[in-house]
Amino acid sequence: MRVVRRASLIFSLTLIVAIAVGYVARRSEMANERDAGLTAAAQLGAAEMSAIVDAVRVAAETGTDPESTATGLSAVYPELGVCVVSANRGSSTTCAGDGPQLSSPDVAEIAERATAQGATIESAESLLSVAVVGPSLSVVASAPINIVSGRAAVTVWVATFLPDGATSEQFVVQDGIRQTTAEVSSAPSVWVVATTADAITLPGNEQRFYLVIFALAVALLVLAGITLVIEQRSLVERASFDQLTKLPNRGEFERRAADALATAERQEGGLCLLLFDLNGFKLVNDTYGHYAGDEMLKVVGSRLRKAVREGDIVARWGGDEFVVVMPGIVDDEMGAKRAQQLADQIAGRTRLEGVPEPLRVKVSVGVAIWPRHGADLDELVLQADQAMYNAKREGETWRIADPPAAAPSIAQAVMHPVSTR
Repeated sequence: MRVVRRASLIFSLTLIVAIAVGYVARRSEMANERDAGLTAAAQLGAAEMSAIVDAVRVAAETGTDPESTATGLSAVYPELGVCVVSANRGSSTTCAGDGPQLSSPDVAEIAERATAQGATIESAESLLSVAVVGPSLSVVASAPINIVSGRAAVTVWVATFLPDGATSEQFVVQDGIRQTTAEVSSAPSVWVVATTADAITLPGNEQRFYLVIFALAVALLVLAGITLVIEQRSLVERASFDQLTKLPNRGEFERRAADALATAERQEGGLCLLLFDLNGFKLVNDTYGHYAGDEMLKVVGSRLRKAVREGDIVARWGGDEFVVVMPGIVDDEMGAKRAQQLADQIAGRTRLEGVPEPLRVKVSVGVAIWPRHGADLDELVLQADQAMYNAKREGETWRIADPPAAAPSIAQAVMHPVSTR
C-alpha cells in the first residue's frame, strides 16, 4: 500500500505539471493563432485598400464620361460613394454608389488638392476619401474609415498616419489592445491597422476541461499526501507507543524521562520514579489465557494514564511492569504518598471478557527519588526495581529505594530482571 500511495503522489504531481504545461502550451498556441490572424487581417485589408486605390486610378485615367465612370466604379465597389468631376472645373459633379456621398463643394475641394502624380488619400473623422486626377476626369471615392473587412474579434481600419508606438508589421500593445499595421502598396504613407484584445481567453469548454482535471489532480494529490502523513504518523506511533496499552513504550519513555531529568537539573528541582509490577499477573495468564491478561494490562494502563498529573510521564516498561516519572516530587514522604495514591487508583475489582468473576488488581511499587537514589535514569530504574522487588517479597504495596550507600549491587539487582512477554 505504501508503494501505491507514493505512486499516487508522484502521479498527481506529474499530472498537475502536465496540466500546467498543457495549459501554457494551449495559451501559447492561441497567442500564435491570434497574431497570425491579426497579421493576416492587416495584410488582407492593405490588399483590399490597394485594390480600391488602383480601381479609382484606372477609372480616373481611362474614363471620359463622368456618369458612366461613376456608375461603373460603383458597380464594382458598391460600398463606395463615387463622385466624378470632369477636367473642366466648372462642370457639375456626377455621383453614384451606396457609400457615403460627399457634397459637391467637398468633392471639388478634395479634387483640387489631388494631383495627377498619384492617388491622394485623406481621412476626416470616420470618413475616408480616395482622389485621383486623370486626363479628363477627377474621381473621388468615399467610404467609412473601416472600409476593409475584418475578422471576428479583430477591428481593421485605414490610417493616413502611423499610430503612436506602432511599427510597420510589428506587434504593439497599448492599454490591453494589441495591434499591427501593413502599408498599402499603391498608396505610400497609408496604413491598414488591425487591432484586437491582447488577453488570451480559452473557450468556455476548454476552461472547464482544464479546471476539472486540475481539481481532480489536486484532490488526488491532497488525498495521497494525507494518506502518507497518516501512514508516517502511524509508523511514528508504532515506534514510540505500546500497541496494547497505547502508552509510550520503553524507548519513548527513556527519551522523555531524560528530558525531564535535564529540566530538573537546570531548575535544581527533584524528580520521583515509580516502578509498578502487577501481582498475580502470571496466574491470570495461566488460568484465563493471554487475552484476559492483555485486557488487564489495558485496564491498568488506562487507570494509570487518568491518575497521573499533567506533566507526569507514564509508560509501559515491559511485560506487566509500568513506570511513572513525576517531576517536583523531592522527598521520600511525597514519593510514598503518590505511590499509594496511584496503587489505590489501579486497585479494584475489574471485569474481564471471558473471566466469570471480577478480578482484583494489586500492584507492588518501587519508589526512587532523584538525585538522592541515583544520578541518572539507569540508576534510578535499578533502585526502583530493587525496591519494588522487596515490596513484592514482603507483601507491601510500596517501598522506598535504599540510600545509595545501602543500595544493592548490580549482581544482586539482576536477580530480579524485568519480565517480558
